[in-house]
Amino acid sequence: MILNKLSRNIIGVISLIISIIMVFMIININILPNKYLFMIIGVELLFLIICFILINLKRGKFRFLKFIGLLLLFLSMIGNCVIIYYVHNTNRHINNGFTKTYTETTKYYLLANVNDSNNDISKFTKNTEIKYYKYSRSIDKALKLLGNYKYIDTDNISDALWNISNNNGYLLISEANYKYLIDSSNIFDENNYKIIKEFYVTEKKQRNNEVKDVYNVYIAGLDFTGIMRDFNMIATVNTKTHKVVLTSIPRDYYIDVPAYGMKDTLMALGSLDSEVSKEALEELFDIKIDYTVNINTNSLVEVVDKLNGIDFCSDYEFTTNHALVESTYDDSNGDKLFVPHGCKHYSGIEILAIARERMAFPGRDRVRQQNCRKIAIEIAKSLISTSTLTNYNDVLNSFDGLYVTDMNKKTITNLFKSVLNRDNYEIIEQSVDGYDSIGIGHLGTADTWTMTPAMDTVYQASNKIKEVMKDK
Repeated sequence: MILNKLSRNIIGVISLIISIIMVFMIININILPNKYLFMIIGVELLFLIICFILINLKRGKFRFLKFIGLLLLFLSMIGNCVIIYYVHNTNRHINNGFTKTYTETTKYYLLANVNDSNNDISKFTKNTEIKYYKYSRSIDKALKLLGNYKYIDTDNISDALWNISNNNGYLLISEANYKYLIDSSNIFDENNYKIIKEFYVTEKKQRNNEVKDVYNVYIAGLDFTGIMRDFNMIATVNTKTHKVVLTSIPRDYYIDVPAYGMKDTLMALGSLDSEVSKEALEELFDIKIDYTVNINTNSLVEVVDKLNGIDFCSDYEFTTNHALVESTYDDSNGDKLFVPHGCKHYSGIEILAIARERMAFPGRDRVRQQNCRKIAIEIAKSLISTSTLTNYNDVLNSFDGLYVTDMNKKTITNLFKSVLNRDNYEIIEQSVDGYDSIGIGHLGTADTWTMTPAMDTVYQASNKIKEVMKDK
C-alpha cells in the first residue's frame, strides 16, 4: 500500500531540508566554481519538483509512478547524506588545518661543559653570563622563559660551542641547532657537553591573511630529524592563467643568507626559522615569497599508502642506497629497492626510499630534486581522482602532521576552486644548477661540500617565474 498523502509530503519535506543542508554546506566550504554550484542547485530543485509531482498524482493508474517518486526521494536523501558526510569532513579538516593562527614549538637546551660543577640552574644569579645563538627560532621568548640572567648574543655558534667544551660559560641553544651541529658538522663531540636545563617554547603565529591570484610558495621537505631541508622548491601559482611553475633548488645550494651576513647551504638553514631560508631565496631569485610550507618526511609514507600507492616514472634504472625503513638513517636492517627504468606503482615506503635517493644518480641531488617534484605532482593527481573517495576520511587524516604552513584558508579554497574550474593546469618544471665546491657551512662552523649556483640557470628560472606571475 502506498503511504497516504500526508506521509508522502512529510518525506518530501525531509528530503527538501536535507537538500538545503547539503547545498548550504557546499556553499560554506567554498571550493566549487559557481557554474558547478548553480548546476547542483538547479538539478536538486528540478529533481525535487519532479518527485513532488509524482508522489501527489491521483490514485489509479499512476500508483506505480507514486512509488517511483517515493523511491527517488529516499535515494536522494541517502545520496545527499553521503555528500554531506564528505563535505563536512573536508570542511572540518580545512578549518582545523588553516586556523587564523598556528603554533610553533621549539625545544631549548641550556648547555654547560660536562665537567662543570653546576648542575642546577637555581644556583645561577642574575649576573651569570649565558650566551645565546641570536638566529634561533623564538629566541626572545626563550630568554624570558629561562629567567633573569646576563645574556650575551652571538652569531658565531661555533665559537660558543668551543668555549663550552673548554669549560667556559653557558650557552642557550635550540635543540634543532644543537643536534644539527653535533650530527652534521663532525667537529663537536657531544660527550663534551651536558644539558643543565631543557624546556619548550610555544609561540602562536598569525597566518598570512593576504589573498592573491598569483603567488609564490616555498616548499621545504624536512628529513627524519625534522631539521635539515633535503627538498626545496618554489611553487609559482597563477590562478588566472592556470599556470604553475615548480622550481627545484638543490639542498647544497650555497647562497647568501641576509639574516646573518654569510653564505650557507639550504640544508643547514633548516635548523633556523623558515623566514631565514625564505629571505635568502627571495634575494637569490629577486622575487617575493608569499607563503611557506614545511613538509614532514615521516608522514609521507602514510599519505601515499592511504592513496593506495602512486605511480612513479623513473628516468634511470637503479637500486636505492637507502633501505626500506622509516624514521632512521640506519640502513642495515632493511631491504634496498630496485627501481626499473619507466613507470611503476609504488607503496609509501618505496616512494620514501625513492625520494631520499641521490647517490645512485650521476646528477646526485639534482636528480633527487626532480624525482621529488614528480612525486609531489603524482600525489596531487591522486588526491583529485575519484578513487580517493573509497577511503576519503583516511586520506584526510593522513595529512595531519604532514605539513606546517602559514597559508590561509581562503588561498587554499581559491586554489581548489580554480583547479576544479579547469580540466588541466599547465605545470612548468625547472631546476637551477651549480658547480660542486667547498665552503664554510653548517651555520658557519666548518668546511663542507656545497654547490655554487650557476647564475645563468638562476636568472633563467627567475625570469620564468616573473613571466608566469605577470601573465593575465
